[in-house]
Amino acid sequence: MSRPTIAEINLQALKNNVKKLKKISTSKLYPVVKANAYGHGLKQVIKTINNLVSGFCVATFEEAIELKKLTTKSVLCMEGPYDLKELNIFEKNHIDYVIHSSYQIALLKKFNKSFLSKKNKIWIKFDTGMNRLGFIESEIINAFSNILEFKKNLVLMSHFSSAASTKSSKKESKNQIKIFKKYETKIKRNKPNILLSLCNSGGLLFYKESHKDIARPGISIYGSQEGLKRNYLDLEQVMTLKSKFITIKNVSKGSRVGYDGTWKANTDSKIGILPIGYADGYSTGMSNQAYVLVDNQKAPVVGRVSMDLTAIDLTLLKKVDYDSNVVLWGPELKIDKVAKFCGTIPYELMTSVSERVRRKFIEK
Repeated sequence: MSRPTIAEINLQALKNNVKKLKKISTSKLYPVVKANAYGHGLKQVIKTINNLVSGFCVATFEEAIELKKLTTKSVLCMEGPYDLKELNIFEKNHIDYVIHSSYQIALLKKFNKSFLSKKNKIWIKFDTGMNRLGFIESEIINAFSNILEFKKNLVLMSHFSSAASTKSSKKESKNQIKIFKKYETKIKRNKPNILLSLCNSGGLLFYKESHKDIARPGISIYGSQEGLKRNYLDLEQVMTLKSKFITIKNVSKGSRVGYDGTWKANTDSKIGILPIGYADGYSTGMSNQAYVLVDNQKAPVVGRVSMDLTAIDLTLLKKVDYDSNVVLWGPELKIDKVAKFCGTIPYELMTSVSERVRRKFIEK
């Protein structure tokens, strides 16, 4: 039989989420669609929301080139160019890119100015507290001045290190907003029309003062509510990971299940085996920790999740058979909750769903 493990992608839910996010801000939206649109399928995601947004963000050069084939909207490569060849291709194809280091400024200085496009933007990365990519406070003004010599179409950007609603997150985010605003004011004295971009999903939801000209929502368009104390936007989970049993068997009391026998039956038990494992993106961290929904009934994951198979304890369930629908995460079992089962984050689960899991696109 064909493998019944499917990632069902609800395109209407995706569209609804983008529309809801647009309602809370006047910022232009550049959704983040890196890593195959967080595992949801880049082509279908772009096709679904292209008319609702102003641009898109990806991480790598390769992703930017692929995305440019799918949309006429602005495309931003957030890691920027690694060498002169990539810089030339960005300019030739009118792709926006980030400059975040003195090394990249040096690349610009080696570039023939006559080949610079007027149809794309350079985004200057200001490190306001993430301590990852970008120019720090002592560098940002000089970096801006250097880049301004090459292109007038500029965006000053930064990125929150945390934009949840916790007390510590609020403190850090407000400090980043304060730092950004300080240098935004300084830079605007020389470049009044420079565009500004600071907020991600959390910024859109919690910090209106961070919205600026362009917002870059990522996880929220896919329906994750991570960091939200309440789902006041009624975001809808876009991906449902589902499967069906390929065998259901009886296991005697005292028997062990899976590699290294990490689970032992305390009574005569019924075990169902799902054709999904860590090679599909269902983490080994789920072992003896998670539960799934079998026809809307909770059923624990038992034993170690293996590369291709996962065992489920069906002993206490009623009317379970090979036609039973099994949901590993979905609208009734939120991915945010499932991520906590194995001590990770929903981003990792979404982007780990491998290519061998068939995507089924629906609209309802």
